[in-house]
Amino acid sequence: MKVLMPTIYYPYVGGITIHVENLVRHLKDIEFHILTYDSYEENEYKNVIIHEVPHLKKFRGISYLINAYKIGKDIIKKENIDLIHSHYAFPQGCVGALLKNKFSIPHVLTLHGSDTLILKNSSKGKYFFKYAVKNSDKIICVSKYIKNQLDENLKNKAVVIYNGVNKELLYNEGDFNFGLFVGAFVPQKGVDILIEAIKDIDFNFKLVGDGILYKKIENFIVENNLNHIELLGKKSFNETASFMRKCSFLVVPSRSEGFGMVAVEGMACSKPVIATKVGGLKEIVIDEYNGLLIEKNNPDDLKQKILELINNEDLRKTLGKNGKEFSKKFSWKKCAESVRKIYEKLLNMNNKI
Repeated sequence: MKVLMPTIYYPYVGGITIHVENLVRHLKDIEFHILTYDSYEENEYKNVIIHEVPHLKKFRGISYLINAYKIGKDIIKKENIDLIHSHYAFPQGCVGALLKNKFSIPHVLTLHGSDTLILKNSSKGKYFFKYAVKNSDKIICVSKYIKNQLDENLKNKAVVIYNGVNKELLYNEGDFNFGLFVGAFVPQKGVDILIEAIKDIDFNFKLVGDGILYKKIENFIVENNLNHIELLGKKSFNETASFMRKCSFLVVPSRSEGFGMVAVEGMACSKPVIATKVGGLKEIVIDEYNGLLIEKNNPDDLKQKILELINNEDLRKTLGKNGKEFSKKFSWKKCAESVRKIYEKLLNMNNKI
């Protein structure tokens, strides 16, 4: 089987990249042709061929859409591609939709979060979102919450397949007395709420990630001598996992979240998770069982919950233990095999037409 996959991939590190890498890692008998923004010279998977799509930084989405469509057409003709699997509605999902209509081959679309929560509701983005989902044969949602955001006429072709966790790298290495944030420095992830909550707390915090708010937060930390807050910048998954294994607890203060894979990763390390009561996070963080839930946009509530964990080691251990047990239901192997079944079913249906 040969699959064309428009997606974000390495060297960009994020939830989609990790998701895609684990699919190709567990589906070694399938040949994947990945259409991504930048080339990745360190590709270790023999079943993966990476195709770099030229694009303009200021017009990344549209330029990727145009060029990926052109490159995708050539790949489909040359490699006799069986199926298209796009990750994220725009521009990747639109590329997949255009190629599906051009060549009459099945198109699977995975919705990862902000495409459904933000793009779908934006004035211009909603048209791209609508085109991508309408022109897909199967929609994979990474949480029940995302599926519930779809129009009723789309839910019959949507299925929920949860992400997995990398159990080889995610385990408990001890409690080194620091709180941890992992995520993009963007308003959606609530990093500004976290800074407001922890600025006066006498405890160490490490923040992994970068984004448009990074410089603003860095300046605030320097100007206010907040030496207990350390910005670590962008890190690889292996480096990030090392911090997860050592932290006291993980904070996920998102304003919206499709799934919240980082929360499950923290649980796999036996760490309690403090998370906002939004989106897919409500499906994985069970209040006072494997973590603590907070209200959206509420730094005071977040501060109170953080202090509660700092001052109660027994609570941290109990929540962490429960989180470890809860995380066992999330498996990349199970995720990949569920995707394989979708591929096979669609190809069987397509061959009968």
